[in-house]
Amino acid sequence: MTKKKIGLVVQRYGPQVNGGAEVLARIVAEKLALKYDIIVLTSRALDYHTWEPELPEGETEENGVKVIRFDHKTKESAKKVHKLNRQYRGRLLFQKFYRFLGKPLWYLKLFPSAEISEKDGLRWVENQGPATYGLIKYLEVNEKEFDAFIFVTYLYYPTVAGLLAVPNKSIFIPTMHDEQPAYFPIFKKTMKAPRSLMFLTESEKKFSNELFDIAGIRQDVMSVGIEKVNEKKNRELIEKFNISGKYILYVGRIDAAKGCKDLLNYFENFTKKYANQIKLVLAGKNMIDSNFNTNIIYAGFVSDEEKEQLMKHAEALIIPSKYESLSLVVLETFACKVPVIANGECEVLKDHIINSNGGWTYTNEDEFSSVLKKVIKGSENAKKGKNGYDYVIKNYSWQNAMKVFDDAIDYVLNSNKVHEEEQLQ
Repeated sequence: MTKKKIGLVVQRYGPQVNGGAEVLARIVAEKLALKYDIIVLTSRALDYHTWEPELPEGETEENGVKVIRFDHKTKESAKKVHKLNRQYRGRLLFQKFYRFLGKPLWYLKLFPSAEISEKDGLRWVENQGPATYGLIKYLEVNEKEFDAFIFVTYLYYPTVAGLLAVPNKSIFIPTMHDEQPAYFPIFKKTMKAPRSLMFLTESEKKFSNELFDIAGIRQDVMSVGIEKVNEKKNRELIEKFNISGKYILYVGRIDAAKGCKDLLNYFENFTKKYANQIKLVLAGKNMIDSNFNTNIIYAGFVSDEEKEQLMKHAEALIIPSKYESLSLVVLETFACKVPVIANGECEVLKDHIINSNGGWTYTNEDEFSSVLKKVIKGSENAKKGKNGYDYVIKNYSWQNAMKVFDDAIDYVLNSNKVHEEEQLQ
């Protein structure tokens, strides 16, 4: 029996990429490849700040998944990017004056770019990158060969241009959350394009339906599956990071956009009062120009095995981000029976903590310090970790996750058959 052919489109792909959406895409691709003929379509980039085309162009196979990487340009100069961003946000002086005058038609004839157009939106997304023109051409030329396409995360050019190129065969996992770009006009069209929408949480689905006119589109809430973890600990695997004593762990991009500057400031202030009682270990690519103090250990990019051991030996994981659509690392940490400290301003993270009773939340520096004192004391850590583990086992199985994908793929196939029959009549 011939396997259904599915294309998965994501802006970056590979084990060396540790962004949340990209990790999700890789996990989904590897799981779906057990049943479907999966082809990942992506860029050559590793760094989303520059979109430098670092990886080879063309076809390869990675962990049993066929991957095709397409060439793309690097990001424009910072000056040009800044001007484009200001224009798309309507912040240039002539745009402000246009609104001040009440948006007269005569002014728009003189300065047509005073009104933000769909073309402006496409230019902004193209600059957001990676501008994989060859990938979009591939979708248009080869659309009939595929049964469905899965697009992961809303923000980038391959998703926006790709969804508009092959809407009738599209399943879209937007990973939408309450951040400024979500309100840009271009994404109103993007969210209405696919046959099927798949949200990671009920919170994401609720927010998206409040923001976009998508009631007529099939919608599912997909859970990801979290593998059971071998409980064996191997301290030797993390000794190379020179970790001693108690520590909390951060895993992911060390980036201001992820709340890491606040985390570093809060932690440094805490250790001035409570010196050497606990350390902060940072695992991931450092995107912040910062000199870490002696209580902060930078582990850099770590392997999956090292990450798991860092989780197992931690007192808790900390997630300082205000903007998350799922946070796989929270679920992975729960699977290790380790509690989580989360930013309570993020609805998704707050829901995980409330629903699991697997950790603590904070919204300011005082609350952060209070939680850290509890973690150091340690009386609740094991119980919270066990609660998180029970939550993951109950709610995040691959059997349930794959059924959602199977149903969405069948829906897209059947919808297209009906559409083709209607055209023939």
